[in-house]
Amino acid sequence: MMNPILDILIYAHDGRGLGHVSRSVAIGLSLRRLFPHLSVLLITGCGATAELIGDGDLDWIKLPSYKTRISDGTSGGDMGPANIDDKILGDLRSSNIRDIIVAYKPKVVLADHTPQGKHRELLRAAESADDVIWVLGLRAVVGNVDKVWSELSAKIFSANYSHLIWYGDSAITGHAELDKLGDHYQTTPFEAGYVSRLKELQYLGGNRFSDKKIAGVISIPWSGPGTVLLLEKLFQALGSFAPSEGVWKVYLNFKQSRSGEKNTFFEGFPNIIFQQIGPSFLTDLPHARCAVIYGGYNSLTDVMEAKVPSVVLLRGMKDGEQEAHAAVLRGVSSAIVAVFAEEDVSVDSLRHALEKCFQTRVTPFKISLNGAANAARYLAKLTGVCDADS
Repeated sequence: MMNPILDILIYAHDGRGLGHVSRSVAIGLSLRRLFPHLSVLLITGCGATAELIGDGDLDWIKLPSYKTRISDGTSGGDMGPANIDDKILGDLRSSNIRDIIVAYKPKVVLADHTPQGKHRELLRAAESADDVIWVLGLRAVVGNVDKVWSELSAKIFSANYSHLIWYGDSAITGHAELDKLGDHYQTTPFEAGYVSRLKELQYLGGNRFSDKKIAGVISIPWSGPGTVLLLEKLFQALGSFAPSEGVWKVYLNFKQSRSGEKNTFFEGFPNIIFQQIGPSFLTDLPHARCAVIYGGYNSLTDVMEAKVPSVVLLRGMKDGEQEAHAAVLRGVSSAIVAVFAEEDVSVDSLRHALEKCFQTRVTPFKISLNGAANAARYLAKLTGVCDADS
């Protein structure tokens, strides 16, 4: 039996977008806010993690990054920034994670998305740390993700895990996903509610008003095959609005190769500003008249928490998660004004949807966005904290 050094270690799946890491950061920030005496550490390969944490008091370890390419709606491995083959990198990171857990001796490990981790990189650690409490966290709508629903994932969970947290609200989505997860992993999930990183960052303060009138914010956290064509359409749609409507802020991940070339679409438009995706997006969002986002879990929680009328774009991934999730939330939140498939949206449709956003006032809705705090209390209780419900 080892003597624990670390209370909670959070593992965030990485490789394509920022969703898994954003959710993990929110939970880590909530743990540090609610239980400052607990030791908490995040590990991930996501290069944008520091920007996502912002001024929050959450420490993290950077693993070499994965990179994912998208082909016909299916993701696959690619050479990452270290220029190491995807499968070899998985084996190397597996050793890194095992060594971290052996050295830091956490009481509890929270793993995001799959019990095996990307490329099964959590297996060595799970098998070598018998006295660690392993917890799996899953988003509200998983989608058709083979690595979540496989017999292997259920077997690994049964052998190494004892707890499952569901980041959803069954009053909104229904119980089908919750019941399916319970059946697959043979355990009763803890229903935490939706996790909102924006909600956690607002506790830090500093959400100042922008010195410019913001017409809208556009978030494109990762580039896919349809990104260039979408930017051309945005160029035409945003260019049709008078500068007096305010500035448009386009957030891109400039850490991706060739991202900087995309701003050439908007040269000559002083009311269009480019920025690196990061905390300033969430600073600007509550003060914007509208938003254009992709339909990922965290982007949807951002606009619902900020109560900003939004246009939601879908990338057409074969797992179907974004389509199913956006359809459910659109029915209960007026923050989601319009939903379009990325490849099908037209310039006219974008312009008309943005005009509708300008005219929309988001009305109150009943969706639990306290998932980060609820998950933090649940994890703290597993470490032995007696006041975790307070």
